[in-house]
Amino acid sequence: MSLALAEALCPDMYSEPFDPVRDYDALYKLAVWCLRYSPLVGLDVELHAARDKNELETLSSLHYGIIIDLSGTERLHGSPWNIATALWKLFRQQARIGVAPTIGGAWALSRYAESPGAVVLSPSELPDALAPLSTLALRISPQSAANLSAVGIETIGELLTLPKHALSERFGKALLSRLYQALGEHEERLRVVEPPTSYERKRIFEPPLIHRRAIVIAIEHIFKDLIAELSARQIGAGYFSLSISDTSAATTHKEFPLASATNNVKHLLEILEPIIDSMRFCGEIREIHLRAHSLARTTTQQRSFTEQKHDSTDIARSRAELLNNVTLRIGKDRVVRAVIHDSFIPERSFSYTSVVQARHDDNSQRAVMEPHSPYNLRERPPTLFSTPEPIYTLAMLPDKPPSRIQWRGKHLSIISGTGPERIAPEWWRTHLQNDSFAGRDYFTIQDDAGRWLWVFRETSSQRWFVHGVWN
Repeated sequence: MSLALAEALCPDMYSEPFDPVRDYDALYKLAVWCLRYSPLVGLDVELHAARDKNELETLSSLHYGIIIDLSGTERLHGSPWNIATALWKLFRQQARIGVAPTIGGAWALSRYAESPGAVVLSPSELPDALAPLSTLALRISPQSAANLSAVGIETIGELLTLPKHALSERFGKALLSRLYQALGEHEERLRVVEPPTSYERKRIFEPPLIHRRAIVIAIEHIFKDLIAELSARQIGAGYFSLSISDTSAATTHKEFPLASATNNVKHLLEILEPIIDSMRFCGEIREIHLRAHSLARTTTQQRSFTEQKHDSTDIARSRAELLNNVTLRIGKDRVVRAVIHDSFIPERSFSYTSVVQARHDDNSQRAVMEPHSPYNLRERPPTLFSTPEPIYTLAMLPDKPPSRIQWRGKHLSIISGTGPERIAPEWWRTHLQNDSFAGRDYFTIQDDAGRWLWVFRETSSQRWFVHGVWN
């Protein structure tokens, strides 16, 4: 039914837009979490294939499942029934779980068995457990299931009574392959998920470090060791976290956010050394733990064979190193970038974002690297006041620039002016209660001192304001 009808029938219902990519990512993270039960955890092959082909919207929800290989985990968890029960309770008895000697058998039991927790312990019990299930439990296409139904075959048990060569000749090899996979006669490989790789270094000192210089040297050696591994893997880190624990179990944490990911050990030590020297260490240091976050792949670019006065690679690297230095010294929230937005309204045509946040946000980074604006940026003053300043004017309505203005306690004579440029409210924001923007008529005027001002008149109140200055 339609969403409107569903909300009318169930006013207290909760709904969200369908986002298959978000669902896939969430399921993948859940599969990584399930690695605590087994080192081999994967997702359906069909789900991976649909993700690679960008066809998740057309994939059946039956393929959104997690596969856990329990082989060899009996000594840790006991019987498979124990794990199935634990997972079923963990998901508040809402998950459907099947345990079988084969991936196909477990898939069929978890989707089509009457009991939400079906367990088969031996391969000999598998055919009898699968017999009452629908042929769709073999992961065949709906068209293949319809062809089987047309000749009176509705269940897997009825399918098992037929000669195998006849099934292959009439219904294709795919049906027979799925049947053999479910029964364990054909091998089916598991495409396992990979846990996120963590890059960290930990050092435990016995006896503990007492002298400050020894602690600083130890931290620098740990940084060099970790960055060497990142460089070997062509990975840069944009964020480091340092934890220092003493013998009394007190821990000191220090964060090192960078504007751009790097693995240049010389550059990092140059900017980190004064920060490390300024840190206070109390007591005897027992453990130092360093972690690298916000990882990004680095590229190696060949330098030009000819000598150039200004190499673009050197300029970009120097700029990134300068931003890293400034970010660490004055704080990540105090170094910002201007991001241009598609809006004619001056206050909404740009915004400021932290250089660290811009690195994490792909959309912000794309907006910074490839700004797009609906108007020529040179038509706007370089100095734009965050809050327009009110002025008193002498002007001939309705469309003439002012001839005299009073601004900041001074009377200014206007010798020339152009305009008006009408900027109207954005009609798609009129439903917002906090959208108080009124229409404006902008003028570019020049006072008797030669200074150009950007002023506007509100169409509703007829009040005048100065919004910017050309310096």
